[in-house]
Amino acid sequence: MDWRGAGTFDSVAQAEFIMEQIAYELSLDPVEVRLNNLKPEFTSSLVEMYNTLKKDGQYEDRRAFVNQFNKQNRWKKRGLRFSFLNFNVFPYARYNVILSVYFGDGTVVINHGGIEMGQGINTKCAQICAYYLNIPVENIQVKSTNTIISPNCVESGASLTSQNIGLGVFRCCMKLLKRLEPIKAEMPNASWIEVIQTANDSKIDLQVQDFITEDDPARYDYNVFGIALTEVEIDVLTGEYELLRVDILEDVGRSVSPELDVGQVEGAFIMGLGYWTSEKLFYDENTGEPLTNRTWNYKVPMCTDIPQDLRVYFRKNSFTFEPIQGAKIVGEPPLCLSVGIPLAIREAISQARLESNIPPTDWFPIDGPSSVETVGLLSATDLKDLVLN
Repeated sequence: MDWRGAGTFDSVAQAEFIMEQIAYELSLDPVEVRLNNLKPEFTSSLVEMYNTLKKDGQYEDRRAFVNQFNKQNRWKKRGLRFSFLNFNVFPYARYNVILSVYFGDGTVVINHGGIEMGQGINTKCAQICAYYLNIPVENIQVKSTNTIISPNCVESGASLTSQNIGLGVFRCCMKLLKRLEPIKAEMPNASWIEVIQTANDSKIDLQVQDFITEDDPARYDYNVFGIALTEVEIDVLTGEYELLRVDILEDVGRSVSPELDVGQVEGAFIMGLGYWTSEKLFYDENTGEPLTNRTWNYKVPMCTDIPQDLRVYFRKNSFTFEPIQGAKIVGEPPLCLSVGIPLAIREAISQARLESNIPPTDWFPIDGPSSVETVGLLSATDLKDLVLN
């Protein structure tokens, strides 16, 4: 899967499936299996976050309820599973940032080489600039990307673009404030517009530029951690399933824009929902032509597929480096936590198979998405149970 979290998504999923298979075949607690196999340098962070979500997600009460529910219901089964995440940031950058101030009214205009695609780069740029220049965010304009103004930039990706452009804006602000220091020293009570007009009259350059390279994210190296708790319910007869509740605890550092970051967490997780449940590719056996090439036969998550109760929490007291505002990347890591969806579905299927005297220790492969058809067939319902007496 190369469209989001390339490589990391696959490796996280594989690690989670290995932990699950060990837990099933040896009849162990899947959480304990994970906790016993954490890398030592990441143990404290992940254990802390697990304990936090275990409490905030009411795990023990819900675990007891799910166990009781599965005992009392033959044709409805539930699964409740944690998923763990350690996401290493790949140093990736080459962006230009230009900050210009207009002396007439003090308007600040930012041009940068990143692509705003809904992840909120421009909003975060304006917020960072407003904070350091101590001016209203309404005084700041962020223009669309222009390769004449910002040439030689790499594509926006690896979840690092917002961080890198924000770093460029921060450094531009520092350069500008350095130039304005003599004016502010002479005019301590002057407004922003007065300072800018005086600086212009004093022939001070009011345009600053910064160039971010891959050396910058390498300098600010960190890991992103996350824990998710996913609860599902399947219909054993039809194979249909519902996501009842998902709790996600994401380590975003000190978020520059919490509401934007919540949206990124939700969006990434729902993207994973499609991958794990419905987005299966089919090809013509003779020509190799993709047959799932439109929404009529390539099913993405719809409004009834999303969790009925989706809760996003941010890790508290997490901080990286001041030049990047103490924040962490947020676009791709939550996608990896969506692996909890097939894990929870698997538990529900295992409970259905138990009704047909198939023990949970019998590990079974799930090839491709956990579609309605797949869930129904893997539940292994004994045909005798479908006969009316």
